[in-house]
Amino acid sequence: MKKFILIVPSNDNEKFFINKHYINNIKSFNIPYYICDYNIKNIDYNLIGGILLTGGGDIEPTFYNEEKHIKTNDIYIERDMFEICLLKEALERRIPTLAICRGMQVMNVAFGGNLIQHIEGHSQKEDKSIATHYVNIKKKSILYNILKKDIIRVNSVHHQIVNKVAKNFNVCATCENIVEAIEYNDNNLFFIGVQWHPEALNDEYNKKIFTYFVKNIKE
Repeated sequence: MKKFILIVPSNDNEKFFINKHYINNIKSFNIPYYICDYNIKNIDYNLIGGILLTGGGDIEPTFYNEEKHIKTNDIYIERDMFEICLLKEALERRIPTLAICRGMQVMNVAFGGNLIQHIEGHSQKEDKSIATHYVNIKKKSILYNILKKDIIRVNSVHHQIVNKVAKNFNVCATCENIVEAIEYNDNNLFFIGVQWHPEALNDEYNKKIFTYFVKNIKE
């Protein structure tokens, strides 16, 4: 059986949901995908070729040993626990993983990092399809090898950021003092988190992120 991309959706109290931009970026490569629920017992890792973590609400701060900030909201512990377990097993099995926005934050928390629970001015008023600021890509990084570019324009739709970076992860993109992307310290594994939403940006550099992700799955 051909392996598929496991896509973790967002949720509220009544439903699971996913922005169509994630699906469109995967469909273009003609690779099977599956949108899961948050039951770790339903996961067969032998069938998973790659994992895509999407955006969403905030992470329960007790997972990184902090009390809840007044601006921390939309917490679903079931999703937090599912994604943390999923990420740990994915790394152990070396499954290519792309973690977007909240996804990057939970990736950092899963492996011992923490977050700043609230900052002002990082949730743009413009649509996510509009890039509003620059990020600097570190040249000695997997992300730079993918993009072949040291500065790109991205969007910004978040109010929490990575603080202490998880052990064995490197910061591979920044905007001033803000961590914009992290990657696992292994040049032979695609295990990357980005704070922005590349799925919503229709430009060559953000499309390269998905292209390289899927390329690693097929190989």
